[in-house]
Amino acid sequence: MKRVLCISPHFPPVNAADMHRLRQSLPWMRANGWEPVVFAIDPADCETASDPLLLQTIPDDIEVHHVRAFSPRLTRKVGLGNLGFRCWLQLRRAVDAYLARHPVDLIFFTTTVFTAIAHGPHWKRKFGVPFVVDLQDPWRNDYYLSLPRDKRPRKFAFDYWQKSKLEARTMPEAAGVLAVSEPYIRTVQERYPALRGRPELTLPFAAAVGDMDIARTLPETERSADPSQVVVRYVGRGGPDMARALTILFRALRSGLDQSNETFSRLRFEFYGTSYARAGHGARTIMPVAEREGVAEQVFENPDRLAYFNSLRHLLDADALLVIGSDDAAYTASKVYPYALAERPLLSIFHDASGAAAFVRETAAGSVVTFGAEQTDDMAVRETCSALAGLVLMPQPPELDRTAFATFTAEAMTARMTAFLEEAIAFRP
Repeated sequence: MKRVLCISPHFPPVNAADMHRLRQSLPWMRANGWEPVVFAIDPADCETASDPLLLQTIPDDIEVHHVRAFSPRLTRKVGLGNLGFRCWLQLRRAVDAYLARHPVDLIFFTTTVFTAIAHGPHWKRKFGVPFVVDLQDPWRNDYYLSLPRDKRPRKFAFDYWQKSKLEARTMPEAAGVLAVSEPYIRTVQERYPALRGRPELTLPFAAAVGDMDIARTLPETERSADPSQVVVRYVGRGGPDMARALTILFRALRSGLDQSNETFSRLRFEFYGTSYARAGHGARTIMPVAEREGVAEQVFENPDRLAYFNSLRHLLDADALLVIGSDDAAYTASKVYPYALAERPLLSIFHDASGAAAFVRETAAGSVVTFGAEQTDDMAVRETCSALAGLVLMPQPPELDRTAFATFTAEAMTARMTAFLEEAIAFRP
C-alpha cells in the first residue's frame, strides 16, 4: 500500500472549509490502495472555531500528527497573523523528521493555507518525495486587481505580493494539480508552462451523506414565531463577488412585492456565517445590498460562522433554501451538496459557467437561475421572481436523482482522487 503524507493545517475538530476534502476522503483511501498520514496544526493554535462532532467522521486508526504554531498575539506585533507563517518552522521540522524515518510515496497539500504549500520544493529536493497541490481556491488571486483600492481586502498589497512569490517558486515543481474548478488549473498552467502535460484533475468537494445524519441529532434551531412566514435560509460566506447574485435576488423580491405584496411579504430570508472573521467582528455584506434594493425588512444576516453540523441543522430546519454564487465564473459552490441532501425546496443563483449550476440541474436538486454571458440580469430577475412565488405558493421538495447524485459522493470522489495520485507518482518529467 502506498503512503501519502497529507498536509492540512486545518483539521478536525477545527471547523474550516478547506479541511473537508481530506476529512471526507480518509474513510475511503485505504480501499483505494493508499495509507494516509496527516500533518495538521494543533487546534489550540488555530484561530478558527472548533466543532467536536467532526471528530466522529474520522476513522480512529488514522495517523495524525499535530504541530504547534506561534501565537498570533506574538506574530501580529510584526504584522503577521497568517497560520502558514506562524507554523512555518514547526511544520518544516516535523515533516523533515518524519520523512527522515519513514518512506513516503507522495505529499498531498490540501489546504487554503497556501504558505504551507511552499514547503513542497524543499521536501522534494531533500527527500526525493514528489508533491501535488489541491487548489481549493486560487493561490495568487487576481480577482481583486479589477476592483478599486478601497474595495480590496485589508493588507491586500502584501498578501498579493507574498502569494505571487511563493506560488511562482512552488507550482512549477508540483507533480500534478487537483482543483475544484478547471479554470484554476488552466490559470496556473498558463503562468507556469512546466505544469502542462502533468497529471491534473478537476474535482469538486464531495457530498458526505452521513454528515446529515449527525446533524439531525442536534436540537432544532430557532425560527420565526409567525407560522405564515416562509423561512428561506443560506449558510455560507458573503462578499463583494456575490453582490450581483444578491442584487438579482433582492430586485426579484422587490418586484414581487410590487406585484403581489400578500404573497411575497411572507418570505423571510436568513443569512448565516457570511464572514470568516472572529465572532462579533464580521462585517455584514448581505444587508447593504438588501437595504439598497429596499427589502431589508425581510432580510436577516448574522455574519458569525456556525459550527459545521450546526450549519447543516440550520438547513434542515428551513422551509426553503437559497444558494448564491460568485460573479467569478471559476468559483464552484461545493456547499450546494448539503443543500441538496437537506431535501428542501431550493433556489440557486449562479454564474452560467458555474459547475454548481450544472450539478443542481443534473441531480434535479432544485431551481437554477443563471446570470452571465448567456442571460441578462433583467431576465434573471424575472426568473427569480417566478421561483420565489413558487416557494410561497407551491413549495415542492425536490425529487433528488440518486443515480446522478452517486457520482458526487465521498466514496466516488475519493476513487477519482486516488487514481489521480497514482498518475502523479508515475509521472516522470
